[in-house]
Amino acid sequence: MRTRIPGILTIVLTIGGLAAAAQDAAPVRDREVRVRVTSGGRSVTDLKISDFTVHEDGRALPIGALTSVQGGRVVFREGEGALPVSLDRTYTLLFQIMDWDPVLSEAVDHLFAAVLQPGDAVSLVTPFQSYHLQRDALAGRPKAELQKSMTDVLRKDILRGSGEYRGLINELKRLTKSIGGSTTTFDEDMGTDPTMESSGGFGLEMQIDRYRQALMAMEGLRLVDEAKLLAFAGSLRPVRGQKTVIMFYQREYRPEISPATMNRLMSLYQENPDILGNLMDLFQFYKREKTFDAGRVKRAFADAGIDFHFIFVEKKTQRVFGATMREQSEDTYPGFVEIAQATGGTAASSLNPSAAFKHAAAVSSDYYILSFLPGEVAADGAFRTYDVRVSRPGCKTVFPIGFYAR
Repeated sequence: MRTRIPGILTIVLTIGGLAAAAQDAAPVRDREVRVRVTSGGRSVTDLKISDFTVHEDGRALPIGALTSVQGGRVVFREGEGALPVSLDRTYTLLFQIMDWDPVLSEAVDHLFAAVLQPGDAVSLVTPFQSYHLQRDALAGRPKAELQKSMTDVLRKDILRGSGEYRGLINELKRLTKSIGGSTTTFDEDMGTDPTMESSGGFGLEMQIDRYRQALMAMEGLRLVDEAKLLAFAGSLRPVRGQKTVIMFYQREYRPEISPATMNRLMSLYQENPDILGNLMDLFQFYKREKTFDAGRVKRAFADAGIDFHFIFVEKKTQRVFGATMREQSEDTYPGFVEIAQATGGTAASSLNPSAAFKHAAAVSSDYYILSFLPGEVAADGAFRTYDVRVSRPGCKTVFPIGFYAR
């Protein structure tokens, strides 16, 4: 189901709907690989076919054609019988942000002022929903109007998430201090809450249960989920042309019961199996496994031809007496860096997400497309790896790591 946002943006209720604007799947043809070449931090844009070598699983492949793209436009093409490449551009911005920062509006301003061109498609994904800007919108409406609409929905969703997030953080802080007995509010909470009784540790048991529920609710606000990421990659795979995905991910902290407090409580209630069981459940939650397999996701993103850029938005930690503030994003940060590297994208950690976004957008605009015949490779579904090199000294190449043989 779709509804309209001020006549401009379309809500897409599932991440799988992001490719709805792509009417035509890419036809079967020569295989292509997107390659960026830099030297001393600057793009190298004057290379020819003879400067490149491509290997697939260690086997050299003859390059049939080279296309140099700069700023979304073909500036050079080489190779006999070179087929035209699709210059359609799809930008997807993913936001795992819980604190609104006006600097984010600067990133949206730059997107419309310096990046987008008529015919480009844009999708905006927050933990609550997804928005899609039609390809013909830039040609039919003023950029300022589109820019304001996108900024407004982004701010609205982040503030909505911020309200829920802050409420959960405050609840976790209160419960952490109460459970640890480091504040006088424990007796006050029990006195004003009819669900808590002091006899037999029942009040503590209820507080631990509420603490666990708050942790689970906080997990629900996270965009990261392996099934969603794989479905997202699958939805973009048939989309033609350049597919640039930029993710803004804010450093997260959550209040946890300190190890010393946990040990003290387990010793104090060693004869109360219910409380001991609840405390052990918390230990398991703290040591939760990663929410996605970076290896699987990076292969899916590379196979889909996604150009993924990861922007880690720094955030200062808070000190809470009686609680340990643990970084919640530590289980996802390395994985997203790995995905960015595997797709030929970039990864940056910054207090200024707008500057990091400008860099990612600039990097994604200049690249080569190398076309070659796939050869007689069994369509066994195995993942095949690429290795692209340049003979010119001092040059560095970045490219998707490979594809699934289909």
